[in-house]
Amino acid sequence: MRSACIALGLALGLATSGSASAQDARFDVQAFRPLGAAQDLVVVGQSRPISHLSVSGGAFLNFALDPLVLVAAGTNSKALSVVGNRLQLDVMASVGLLDWFELGVDMPLVLAQAGDNLEAIGTEGFVQSFTPGDLRLTGKVAIPGLRRTPEGSGLGGALTFGMGLPTGLQEAFASDGETTWTPGLLLDYRFESGILLALNAGLWLRPEREFAGVQWGNSATFGLGAEVPIIRGWGVTAVGMLSGSTPLDKRPEDLLQIPAELLVGLRWYSGLGLTFTVGGGGGCGCSLTAPTMRLFTSIIWVPSITKEYEAIARFKEPPEPPPPPPPPVDPDGDSVIGEGDRCPTAAGPVENGGCPDTDEDRDAVVDRLDRCPASPAGPRGREGCPLARIEGNKIIILDQVHFATDQDVILPESFPILEEVADELLKHLEIQRVLVEAHTDARANDAYNYDLSRRRAASVMNFLLDSGIAVERLCSAGFGRSRPLAANDSESNMALNRRVEFIILPPSAGALTSPCPTDPAAEQALPPVKSTKGRKQAPEYNKSAAETR
Repeated sequence: MRSACIALGLALGLATSGSASAQDARFDVQAFRPLGAAQDLVVVGQSRPISHLSVSGGAFLNFALDPLVLVAAGTNSKALSVVGNRLQLDVMASVGLLDWFELGVDMPLVLAQAGDNLEAIGTEGFVQSFTPGDLRLTGKVAIPGLRRTPEGSGLGGALTFGMGLPTGLQEAFASDGETTWTPGLLLDYRFESGILLALNAGLWLRPEREFAGVQWGNSATFGLGAEVPIIRGWGVTAVGMLSGSTPLDKRPEDLLQIPAELLVGLRWYSGLGLTFTVGGGGGCGCSLTAPTMRLFTSIIWVPSITKEYEAIARFKEPPEPPPPPPPPVDPDGDSVIGEGDRCPTAAGPVENGGCPDTDEDRDAVVDRLDRCPASPAGPRGREGCPLARIEGNKIIILDQVHFATDQDVILPESFPILEEVADELLKHLEIQRVLVEAHTDARANDAYNYDLSRRRAASVMNFLLDSGIAVERLCSAGFGRSRPLAANDSESNMALNRRVEFIILPPSAGALTSPCPTDPAAEQALPPVKSTKGRKQAPEYNKSAAETR
């Protein structure tokens, strides 16, 4: 049982009430009043009138459980199901005029209803099962400035009016027995996505009745509704609505009655002009006339020859995407536009910020890819760098000079580098003297490393001599492990320390026949260095086994 019915605390005394007074107090208990346009939200209207000279017609079928139940005061009192259930059919039709007006008619028919014996309220027997309801005439007019076109979105508004004619049977709780009026206001908003939000407010002007100690009469009505496309291309949407009313006048001792219902459903706009809706919900339990449960289904037909049919078909189409923005101006036609183009009047690749590629050293490697943009790479170069180039007081080589393991034999893979060193010396005769330095890692003792480095430096010097460099322009020295570039704590660091360097000596170093400068620690009795005399005497070797040391 609903708590609100219990809270009414009807002292009833219904068994002693006169039957005539009980009959005079009867009224229409049906709060479910559907609307006939295909895109109305069942019991919550949308503001747009249907299109000019378009018609719609259809039927709503709804079943309500406990639309009118009384509970006598006292813990042992038995509930009286005045109307325990009701099955009602609403047959309706609407027509649009000038795209501003909509007129409609609704004929309710109570197909079946049942309840308890009504002797307790003065009438022997049960409520009549089949009966017509009050005929309803409805109208809608769009508000100027808020008339939304069928294909439009945004805010919409309309004024509504309705009139109920007493064609139903009051004794069966299907009529108010007099003409009733329902003026109202509709506001809604249709989004581009197809979502509709609607707000309804109005009045239900009806005769005053008193039933079971509760006063019924004029009331304010309200409705909130929403429609959300689920699969818009198929015309499948979800609908939801909260609707109800509240009396404008009541006696001080009466509890406030708010017969409100929350309903949800699914809708399908078919391709044949038929709109199907099915759903259900229930009352809030805060009024005598709020049902415990309600189920409904409807079918509305809009003929395909009308503009309203076309409007519903357009609604099913997804919204057109906004037009793409105009392409930015690209005066040099290099596809780099706006602030990203550092050279807007000269075409260039994206990688160079829209500027033309340059090649300062003219080695066919553009400057943005050239690791040595000021030094031509030459035929043996890599990434725009020559294998050997002069920087400051050094001849920089692109790779290490590799030797056979624990030997002073230069591996053939290093011949191109040394040939590039020789070419630089032949091109730059202003270089008077170059010191060839050899260094080792920290493995083995000092004496061994000094000896190995001296022999390797001498091998490199002899290679340059064989390449045409005058002997007075060269000298060599080995420094062993005394000058590391990195800590000898990893193989990669030790590889850095095993190196050959070419130091350009300034003229102030003395006469051309002066000895090469060396590390003082190297000046000790070591075997004289023997020349290997040339690059072509390097023995055959297994490169995988000849790890540089």
